[in-house]
Amino acid sequence: MLKSRPRAADAPSSAPSAPPAAGIPPFRSGARRFAGTWAVLGLLLAVSFPLAYGATRPAPDGEAGRGALATAQRLEDLGTRVAASPQLTEALDLVADDLKAIPGLEVERQRASGSHRFHDRAVDYAVENVIARQPGDTADALLVNVHVDSAMEGPGAADDAVNVGAVLQAARQLAGQDRHRTVVYLFNGGEEVGLTGADAFTRHPWAADVRWFLNLEAVGSGGLPILFQAGEDDGRLIELAGDTARPYGSVLGQWLFRAGLINSDTDSRVWRARGWSGLDYALFEDGYRYHTPNDRVVGIGSGSAEAVTDLTVRFASGVTGTGAVDPADRKPAPYYFDVLSRWWVTLDPLLVKSGTLVLLLVLAALTRWAHRAWDLRPGRTAATAAAALLGLPAAVLTGLLVGVAQSLAGPHAWFAHPWLVYLVPLPLTVLGALAPQLLLERRRRRRAPDGARRPSARTALLANTWAVALLGAVTAWLGIGPGYLLWIASVPLMVSIVGLLLLPGRWRAVPPLAGAFVVFVLIAQFARNLFELAVPMMGRLPTAVPMDAAVAVAGVLVAVPLALVLAPFTAYAGRPPRRSGLALVAYAACGLLVVGLAPPYDTAHPKMVSLFQEQTDGGDARIVLEGRDALTPQDLGVVDGIVRDTGLRVRDGGLAARKVPVPEGTVSFATEGTTAPVRITLGANRAELVRVTVTGPGLSVGGRPFEGDEAVVDVVGRFDGHTVTVERSGPVEIRVDQVFLQTGEDAEKALAALPDWTVGHARTLVTHTYVDPRS
Repeated sequence: MLKSRPRAADAPSSAPSAPPAAGIPPFRSGARRFAGTWAVLGLLLAVSFPLAYGATRPAPDGEAGRGALATAQRLEDLGTRVAASPQLTEALDLVADDLKAIPGLEVERQRASGSHRFHDRAVDYAVENVIARQPGDTADALLVNVHVDSAMEGPGAADDAVNVGAVLQAARQLAGQDRHRTVVYLFNGGEEVGLTGADAFTRHPWAADVRWFLNLEAVGSGGLPILFQAGEDDGRLIELAGDTARPYGSVLGQWLFRAGLINSDTDSRVWRARGWSGLDYALFEDGYRYHTPNDRVVGIGSGSAEAVTDLTVRFASGVTGTGAVDPADRKPAPYYFDVLSRWWVTLDPLLVKSGTLVLLLVLAALTRWAHRAWDLRPGRTAATAAAALLGLPAAVLTGLLVGVAQSLAGPHAWFAHPWLVYLVPLPLTVLGALAPQLLLERRRRRRAPDGARRPSARTALLANTWAVALLGAVTAWLGIGPGYLLWIASVPLMVSIVGLLLLPGRWRAVPPLAGAFVVFVLIAQFARNLFELAVPMMGRLPTAVPMDAAVAVAGVLVAVPLALVLAPFTAYAGRPPRRSGLALVAYAACGLLVVGLAPPYDTAHPKMVSLFQEQTDGGDARIVLEGRDALTPQDLGVVDGIVRDTGLRVRDGGLAARKVPVPEGTVSFATEGTTAPVRITLGANRAELVRVTVTGPGLSVGGRPFEGDEAVVDVVGRFDGHTVTVERSGPVEIRVDQVFLQTGEDAEKALAALPDWTVGHARTLVTHTYVDPRS
């Protein structure tokens, strides 16, 4: 049994200093040890982040990828393919002809109408789909879904034409294989307008056989397709995702969706409501092209089309082949993530919960052993662990302060320069997370300035391992997906403790350094996925204030795990050289200076500008310019530039314009009393979208009540006319907007005059308003 030794605090001041505490090879005391420690850590970080970024590069496109891109180009050439438009009809004709050329496929054209609820609005639709079926030995079917329509803002080459091409290529490859189960391909004609194509498909007879689905989407235009969402009982399908050539996915995306932090949705919402199991994949790199006129084939990354084709073939073969998943085999969804797109990790939530408790018990035993072997005080370890846990709120506060400072110095600069996230807020937020421990250590040095050097690195290693394990256990039991970084990181940290206890001399450095590198790689990959998604998306959120603070605080998800792993090395490195505080202030000042000088937009990361030509009842037409973020076109001088270059006049906060003759329908309102239903009748029209907004008390449309005092009904593809009946309990105000992609000469001139660091699109809105005369 190990015998206790005299504590360092009780040793005479003349006692020789203890050997270097832990982690990396010993350096001479002072500046050399500090510089050497951080040089090693910097090298590990410099290797891990490029490794994480490079690991997800797709292989170059082969024959299948080139074929998929050719299809995407044909669809792009048709232009914007809004639901029920002539361009979409032509695109569906193209897809149907290609499918009919594949042997063994049954092909049908579905034309359906209906009404369903989508989030906070109702959607009345008439939509068209192309559906193909490859029969198997059993009727149980896998649905492979892509959408042929595009958003109103652009031609949709990545979202979703390249996936259309990839599924056509996959269907050709799968056609030559014997299938145990049926494969149904849905080429969806109404995803962008309230998931209407998905709802329409549920009315088709083939839908009764569907048990599973694969949904292929895009919020970017490059890289590997990433698994970002699955259902709560889709565990078996998530495990199958690891059988692909390049497994790629993260529970981070699923958690962001479920937490409502991503303002988007997919067709899977419709099908999960029917009890179908399935996975959502998406291309997500270079999200700056998403839903813009720049979403073109030329911007699709090399190898992405081939990767989607391969994923579809492998997943479909896995689900529909002999010995595939059983319809009754509904396994809870695990935590999942890939390691460098080579290894696929799935962990059962119940196992994780119990595992975190086991880790805490093991850590308790290790702590008792380490305290006796290293002669550490439990109270000292506990105080350091508490300081480590305080790093979480400290990091949040630091992120807020840095974000506010960035918004004052140069708001939105991170949008055009994503590397600024790594240069300014992330390092400072890591330092904020370390600050409580650094301040505690400084206080200890002041209290015992002439005492023997305490083994602070070992104390920090034990304490931060406790902080990581406790936070990991909390996130696991709360079901917070990104917490996997913490409970995974606790394992190499514990291995580091064991290595320091058992290994001799310089060999003690190996476990801490190897463990840190493993965690750095996982953190780098996590950071890549987070910022690759968050920066373009948060940069186009319609908010009244800049999102600089939100982006900086999002970095806390990366900064806190990084700080907890770095803390023991920070303790080992010792007191920083003199004037380090001044160096830190200078670094922050230089970072903010760079932020202030960096433009918020450029041609590769343009600002999205929407031009709406408004034509209201009895009013003069005007063009209103709107941006997708807090920096308005007016504030940025865009409107003044258009006025200068085109000669258009300013009117009521917009630009004066001549009225555009569009094929609008008549709008009439009929009611018999203050609380009687209101019938809104739309005449024949060719609007891409009609939106009916009703404001008043006790609203219900089509028997579906609405919360609050506003009901919104979107009408899509009802060109022969349509009637919307609104039940209410009091007076109402009704606004009917008919939206057309057709614009006039003035809007086109305004578009042409936009600066090159913007990307714009135009629409015409014809508005009719009804106010209850009894109100």
